Amino acid sequence: MMIRLNYLINSLNIFLIFIYFVFININLLKKEFEYLLVFFIAINLFIKLYNWFSFNIKKKQHLSFTLNYVFFNDNFIKVSILILSIVTPIYMIFQKDSLVIDLFIEKLSFLLVLVFSLIGFYLEFFILESTSDK
Repeated sequence: MMIRLNYLINSLNIFLIFIYFVFININLLKKEFEYLLVFFIAINLFIKLYNWFSFNIKKKQHLSFTLNYVFFNDNFIKVSILILSIVTPIYMIFQKDSLVIDLFIEKLSFLLVLVFSLIGFYLEFFILESTSDK
């Protein structure tokens, strides 16, 4: 159940980041939407931490040798997921006004945030697998 909830919230976050990117491009962005997005990302963080401490998380066995060689251990993947899916979007949302100088750079930055979130989603749901400890 928690694994499905994690998948659902993570998918919702990626969709909301995409909508955020669209709103930036058409100049309809509201502060309330930013806070809603940060709220869902924070919920996603707590669900991820619960899943990672409650279930046995390991790399899938049928990955190619190259992927196994690049990703050294499970903790490296978990840190990558946290940085790409949680830290980067929240940081960019809160620091947007002080970091971004130009409108084009703002749009490009949030396109990169969307791409990073997609990479984090891929790492979590296609590289790692959750198994029950029981």
